[in-house]
Amino acid sequence: MLIFLFFGCQEEIITPVEEPIIPGPKTYSLELNTDSEFPVGHNLGLNYYNDITVGVINNEPGNYQLITAAGTSSYILKGISLKELSELTLVAEADPDAFYANYVGLGQLIQDPQGIIYSVFHAEQHDGTILPGNIPGFYASVGLGISSDGGVSFELNAEPLIQNTYDISYDNGYGDGGLGEPSITYSKDSTEVFVYYVDHNRSGRGVNICMAKFDVFADGTPDFSDCYYLNDNNQFTNSTIRSKEVVAGTGYADAIFPHVSYNSFIDKYIMVYSLNHYGEFHNGSSTPSASGIYYRLSDDGISWTSTPVKLITDWSIPYSYNEHSFIWHPNIIYSNDEQSEGYLLYSKATTLQEGHKMWAMEFAFTED
Repeated sequence: MLIFLFFGCQEEIITPVEEPIIPGPKTYSLELNTDSEFPVGHNLGLNYYNDITVGVINNEPGNYQLITAAGTSSYILKGISLKELSELTLVAEADPDAFYANYVGLGQLIQDPQGIIYSVFHAEQHDGTILPGNIPGFYASVGLGISSDGGVSFELNAEPLIQNTYDISYDNGYGDGGLGEPSITYSKDSTEVFVYYVDHNRSGRGVNICMAKFDVFADGTPDFSDCYYLNDNNQFTNSTIRSKEVVAGTGYADAIFPHVSYNSFIDKYIMVYSLNHYGEFHNGSSTPSASGIYYRLSDDGISWTSTPVKLITDWSIPYSYNEHSFIWHPNIIYSNDEQSEGYLLYSKATTLQEGHKMWAMEFAFTED
């Protein structure tokens, strides 16, 4: 007997598995509260300040301390809060025998784990020329001031921190030259120190923002003995070169006066700076539209390809001595540990003739 066995085929039913939805990275915008503007230190008798970046020595309630330049010197401003500064101390003056013969402007700073403070400063040597706005022509350098006593006093290095490929004798056809208006910050992981500055050499470029970096020892102490310059391929070299422009104005515009910090709340580097759209006033415009204070974001502090966002519209330099307002030298300082909010600091005036003084507005990061 033959027995035939038949096996039926049953179609396998596959239940699709839904892929989990992975949210994209959060994005944030800096929201400026323009109704919150208030004067900073106007009762201290200073004028022509902040004339460079601002360094925060202490921001504890009841013991607020800032350092910045006023006139041609550097001062510490003290009080119980940013809105209530009541003391003033001179900490650095120009030295006719130094590379800061006519100007020394201490500003933004970092502090290492040992409590040592390092502040970069803008230095000037004047040559008798006059810039627009009746401002003395200058050759700028980037210097380093070090404080071992919590910011009570600063020792200034005898040589510039960053070497320039053009010396003081180079004539670029303008009244300004050299490297200046520096900003300093630790990298995200504190293994490097980034320094940003403005290249005034011109010679085939505008006046725009460049950067260099320094290594950090294992104990967190910066090694300022060897400077690394950024080349056109976003690589660093310790051969002295003219560093690449990391932020530049387009058209008839210059990017100037950077202030950079790493922000842990948004996990980005943030730069605030001034855009001087000189094409506007060369064309006879009575009011600016492109000039003003902007910010940009960066993942690594080197590539600044994000779209620039304007915060304030005004002239970025006092191109006329007694006719035009201006707002310049912006800074971001934080008011909470999360770094989600703080103040935009800047200097402004209706005319240069009246001088310029520091102001502040509140800001907060909001999720898009």
